[in-house]
Amino acid sequence: MKIQTIFAVALAASATFAQEIAPSVPSVAPTPAPATAAVAAPAPAAAPTAVAAPAAGQAAVVAVQPRVAAIEANKDITVEVNAKDKLDDAFAEYAEKRGFSYGEKTPKGSIYYKGSSPVDQHVESASFIKSRAFAYERAYLNAVGSYVMDFFGRELAETCMETFGNQSSNAEEAPKMTPADVSEKIALLADAKLDKALADAGVDPSKYQGSPVVEKRKLMQDTLVKRTVNKALHSSSGCLPVKTFESRGTDGRYYIGVVIRVGADCTELSKAFRTKQRPALMREGGLTVKEALPDTPEEIVQTFGVRLYFDETGTPSLLSFGQFGSAYKGKSGRMAERAELQAQRQARALADSALTTFINSFADMTDESELSEDIGESRLFRADGTATPEEMSNIIDIYRSKIKQTGSDTMKGRTTVYDRIVKHPAGQRVAVCVRRWSFGQVDSVNEIINQGVPQVPVPQPATPKSYDSGVRSSRTYDF
Repeated sequence: MKIQTIFAVALAASATFAQEIAPSVPSVAPTPAPATAAVAAPAPAAAPTAVAAPAAGQAAVVAVQPRVAAIEANKDITVEVNAKDKLDDAFAEYAEKRGFSYGEKTPKGSIYYKGSSPVDQHVESASFIKSRAFAYERAYLNAVGSYVMDFFGRELAETCMETFGNQSSNAEEAPKMTPADVSEKIALLADAKLDKALADAGVDPSKYQGSPVVEKRKLMQDTLVKRTVNKALHSSSGCLPVKTFESRGTDGRYYIGVVIRVGADCTELSKAFRTKQRPALMREGGLTVKEALPDTPEEIVQTFGVRLYFDETGTPSLLSFGQFGSAYKGKSGRMAERAELQAQRQARALADSALTTFINSFADMTDESELSEDIGESRLFRADGTATPEEMSNIIDIYRSKIKQTGSDTMKGRTTVYDRIVKHPAGQRVAVCVRRWSFGQVDSVNEIINQGVPQVPVPQPATPKSYDSGVRSSRTYDF
């Protein structure tokens, strides 16, 4: 009887506690019956709390649910999404829409590679636009490096494991003292007296302690080292960018990504551009330069590198997009104009460089990796005669990568079709230069060169007059 009374009191206390923390949950009168039988009928469906009333012991669990729902419904909560995650999603979506997988051959014989790089400067930095240009160059080289290494790379791998143990009977004995050690011990005795004096003066002597280590004796060591070296050297001509991305994270950081296409047709085209001989790859009809350019400045500022299109005659042609910016922070209008003029020149240089590397370039790439785990135990013997153990557990993770791309080509066949200052969506001014390479321009240049400079009859000099007008000019070649 006494046990039943205690059980009833405990159930009553549980019901009271449940009502205090969850007043919206109807309470259930305690009964001596098992808790599984004490389940009330479900509430009407129209009620907002349309859940079965739990047993008294379960009321606290139900009371937490409204708070979870309130947190999930809070629209002020922001989810941090970095630019790299957004870019990876864009890469995956693009490949899915186009029906290919990166690094794998498509039914048409092409292979796509991707590369990415962060924009190191923040969007609020004056050098943000410059940093975007560098980020594209890194992203493009990463994609080219993946292609060259997959196709023409060689790997040297080395794995080494070394184990050492010293279980000698005297392994933990202190080394024998020498006359120099005796002198050191005398000095340590003086230090001990000084420590006592510092302590008496209220100064912590441990701040100035540190007996030198006279010997470090290795007792055990277990090391595993794995080194790999990958090298590749081959032509990187024909690596054609087909898509570029620019992603922005919630923290204001940006990422640049590029997708390149490689294949036999791209290699054939790069060779045709290099030899200035029209390729067999032609199409009926094509686009004018205006039609081939992006429609809006917003689209142009998102385009980096070389793009292939077919002109009005159906002949392959190239558009190369170069971008750069000015980091001028002063208030002088003249200096700001000169800084933007220099940015336009740099944009043109980047556009020409992209054309050259597509038409005729070599890539030299080296990847070095070193991974190791080092576990060991040693004993440190100090000059004061003390010995302390020292455990070691290190993981080494070192990676080096270097890629160098060099190219050369004549400037014949190139013209500037777009050279303007446009605005980035973040508000900064961007110098954009678009250079065009076409077989039609090559023919025009050859025609002018072959015609030569027209010979203009040179009149006999007249008798010089006795005065000088102060104005001198060159010969006129107009015809």
